[in-house]
Amino acid sequence: MISDFNGSVPTTVFVTDGNERPALAIVRALGRRGLRVVVGESERVSLASTSRYCAGRVTYPSPNRDRAGFERFLVDFVSRGGIDVVLPVADVTTHAVCTHQDAIHEYAATAVPPLAAFNAGSDKAALVAQAQKCGVPVPRTHVIQNARELPAVLFDLEYPVVVKPSRSRVPAAGGWLNATVRYADSSEELLDLYERTPYLRSFPSLLQQRIVGPGVGIFLLFDRGRLVAEFGHRRLREKPPAGGVSVLRESTTVDGTLRDYALRVFGPIGWHGVVMMEFKQDSRTGTPFLMEINGRFWGSLQLAIDAGVDFPHLVCQLALGQAPETLPLYRAGVKSRWLLGDVDQLCLRLFKSDRALCLPRPAPSRWRSVVDFMKFRQRDMHYEIARVDDPRPFLYELSQFARGWTRSAARFVRKLPNRYVGRPITSPVQ
Repeated sequence: MISDFNGSVPTTVFVTDGNERPALAIVRALGRRGLRVVVGESERVSLASTSRYCAGRVTYPSPNRDRAGFERFLVDFVSRGGIDVVLPVADVTTHAVCTHQDAIHEYAATAVPPLAAFNAGSDKAALVAQAQKCGVPVPRTHVIQNARELPAVLFDLEYPVVVKPSRSRVPAAGGWLNATVRYADSSEELLDLYERTPYLRSFPSLLQQRIVGPGVGIFLLFDRGRLVAEFGHRRLREKPPAGGVSVLRESTTVDGTLRDYALRVFGPIGWHGVVMMEFKQDSRTGTPFLMEINGRFWGSLQLAIDAGVDFPHLVCQLALGQAPETLPLYRAGVKSRWLLGDVDQLCLRLFKSDRALCLPRPAPSRWRSVVDFMKFRQRDMHYEIARVDDPRPFLYELSQFARGWTRSAARFVRKLPNRYVGRPITSPVQ
């Protein structure tokens, strides 16, 4: 039984993946509107569950390690009643909700795409083919099914080459394995990379031309192929510095060309729910190249909310059949900073070489990186996790961050040569 979204009984929303930053953004956005938010995670305490806006928390089997166990939990949990809307956050949990949405809809509402559409959007090889069919620019790409096919394309590549697993998550031992983007500067490095990376040896992957330029993202909400909301941002700093998760970003107006590309790709397949499209704008030609599609909430969701597009609220409306008729307006020039992610970025920049980081030339100097990092107060800049009205998530994140650094330091000490460990330090002059 679904409660009235505008009635006196608060709508109850179940949000998965409580340790993900967008889960915290969802909890805060919906909680401030008076909705009751229940947070799920495979650990008892998570980033989002420490928020003052979290009304309850639940622990479930790890979706990454126990896929079947999580899917059984999901259907059983909503079947008990009391949940009006299910909002998955990460790839794996969104896949589970897409897979079981018919069963879930007997008890609660969702706004996710059909499973076939979600799988197509998650498959980078299929994405390249679909984008080319729709006239959307993509980098020059070779697709291979496994490492045995690598020699056939080895000498057709332009280095440095970007190596992408066809899917960001690959099945492994009843769960899922994270698969990340890598770089290779030569055929020797490329062969070695495939030799020491099991998922590249065994699963499909892409070998792509490297596009150097700023990252541009557009974030959209569709109602069965109809555009409901849009948002744009550009990446100012990323972790790792050569390209990855944005740690400082700024809202921008959505470029009409990129909007047109999105409508070409998602309109005909009747996409339902949120989706992001990631582009790299070639610094030489200005051409935006499609790099990736993610059919889920994105890491920088808080920026969209701060700028004026409350995607979590809009998704709940869509799920309950109350999608808005006009595109919401928002402010360009708003910035969002993930502080501890920015600390990681700076440490990588200071303690690793440009070559180890695969930085394109010319790269900003280390001194310039320090100066930029120290700009703690900027016009219309918001801190993603650290909020005065809701401080506990930042304190929780800080404690996790400190534990991570402690573990890293312990591993470093264990790797030191035995002659430096466990022996008294004596003067070389006797």
